[in-house]
Amino acid sequence: MSYRSYRSYKSYVLTFAHTVANVRALMQYYDNPFAVADAPAPARAAFYRKTYAYAAGTFGVWAAMLATLFLTGAANPIIELMFNETAGRYSWLLVLGLFWVATYFGQKLAFSRETGSQYLGLGVYAAAYAVLFVPLIAGVAVATKGDIMSVLAPAGISTAALFGALTATVFMTSKDFSFLRTFVVFGSFVALGAIVVFTIFGINPGALFSVAMIVLMSAAVLWQTWQIKDQFDTTQHVGAAAVIFASFMTLLWYVIQLFMSRR
Repeated sequence: MSYRSYRSYKSYVLTFAHTVANVRALMQYYDNPFAVADAPAPARAAFYRKTYAYAAGTFGVWAAMLATLFLTGAANPIIELMFNETAGRYSWLLVLGLFWVATYFGQKLAFSRETGSQYLGLGVYAAAYAVLFVPLIAGVAVATKGDIMSVLAPAGISTAALFGALTATVFMTSKDFSFLRTFVVFGSFVALGAIVVFTIFGINPGALFSVAMIVLMSAAVLWQTWQIKDQFDTTQHVGAAAVIFASFMTLLWYVIQLFMSRR
């Protein structure tokens, strides 16, 4: 499989996987009668500290896992499978299925009432995204002739800045972002349909599609952050961290794709 066709197909399938995972996360845990917003100020502050600390910790674990996969050579079989001319489409279907299973159980575990299960859920999330990012990083390495930081550094900084601005918007205003639910859910299903069409007919939507998905995911971040702020239980800091981690990683994926489309 050529790098060009691999990159195009990889983008569609993994975009499909990311979007389905986020639709499932967005549509679940929507209504919680024990809202953080109703808790005393010290309890709210503790919840937010724990939530973002765990999200940052999960990102660190993800980065360590991803680096380990490449440094130990464990990433090579994954990359070879994705580039294999014979396996091709079927290998990506396998990746898609495994990602669905991993995020499903990771989500269930992260929202469990058992502390050990919650941490295991975060670990499953980190591992799933580490494996998922292997072919993306490999694609960046090929496109940049090994200078991956020329794409990853600006993409990472841009994603962090955008995510931080969206989060600040929620916490610094009293606006109710629940109105974004319909847009995000409907937009996600439209995106899934578009991805299926692109894949079947071999259409490359280019940078415009990446921009559209960044807009959609930005709306999702606003909605999810509002949910965490106003509707989550104060004991759900690990589950909230999983939601934040998944949102950040999905947004990062599309931003990297946008930077890649400019090459």
